[in-house]
Amino acid sequence: MPPYRVLVIDDSAFIRQFLKEIINDTEDLRVVATAADPLKAVEVLKKTEVDVITLDVEMPHMDGLEFLRYLMKFRPLPVVMISSWTQENSEIAIQALSLGAVDVVAKPTLGIQSGMNERKEEIINKIRMAARAKVGRFPLSTPPADSSPLPSAHEGLKTTTDKIIAIGASTGGTVALTEICQKLRPNVPGILIVQHLPAMFTPSFSASLNQISRIRVKEAEDGEVITSGLALVVPGGKNLTVRKSGAQYLVKIGPKLARSIYTPSINHTFHSVAEVAGVNAMGIILTGMGDDGASGLKAMREKGAYTIAQDEESSVIYGMPQKAWENKAAVKQVPLSKIADEIHRWAGIA
Repeated sequence: MPPYRVLVIDDSAFIRQFLKEIINDTEDLRVVATAADPLKAVEVLKKTEVDVITLDVEMPHMDGLEFLRYLMKFRPLPVVMISSWTQENSEIAIQALSLGAVDVVAKPTLGIQSGMNERKEEIINKIRMAARAKVGRFPLSTPPADSSPLPSAHEGLKTTTDKIIAIGASTGGTVALTEICQKLRPNVPGILIVQHLPAMFTPSFSASLNQISRIRVKEAEDGEVITSGLALVVPGGKNLTVRKSGAQYLVKIGPKLARSIYTPSINHTFHSVAEVAGVNAMGIILTGMGDDGASGLKAMREKGAYTIAQDEESSVIYGMPQKAWENKAAVKQVPLSKIADEIHRWAGIA
């Protein structure tokens, strides 16, 4: 198989050269062109076949986000944002992901040469993963007329949930979760969201979901009660365990697990939901690379929970859903556009 063709867009000559060298040092990736700004990149794209793009944010003539928006509208391609802005301003990183970027890498703001060297493996892995991603084929659906954010709904549902919905996602999950949350009705059972994101990004991601949802969405805090109409996002770099206290479900926030390569770990949270909620739980695995969530979802199914996986056609990366399906952890596979309906049906919400 020929190597994936990479276009590097960055106004720094050092970064362009650095990325070119480390990318060309792999067998399955090859830089076919570099560009100092998006306008030059447009000219490259007119005459060069490209499989994946690395993109900076702050550049002359057109910033990276504006170019990303243009690209996804007229020529969708997998993009990895590589920028200091994705570290300094996590809202920009979340915006980039919501616009269609497959992943982000934070450039160091100090000691850039040594810092970039430390990120070599991360950069290569994310470019490689992005090159295999499906993008641009499933634009975010327009929410129905009655699904505009309703602040009053955030405040009106304070009852303890008797059911739990646990959702795990990785690459492509930020867009998938946005589409699902846009459609959820205010009286859904309490939701736990385990999205693979660094700690600097989860507060902004939670806030962005809260803005577009009729449910309340926030980053989970230790000891918090899971209630209906509330979605809790596991903090990046931490893990979430569900405990039961009387009629209440509580969350316990803990550190990274020594035995897991994923933080937060979907498997860890799902296993705890299986133990405390059993038949009163629903488990969902969304798009993502790897196998996190497969064993946890199977544990939930074995305890009587209703379990589903996103289907291949609508997944950006059909890795985690595929493992869950092959592991017989999911009862069925569901397209992204129907997952909110599946939640409502399971919860008995008309």
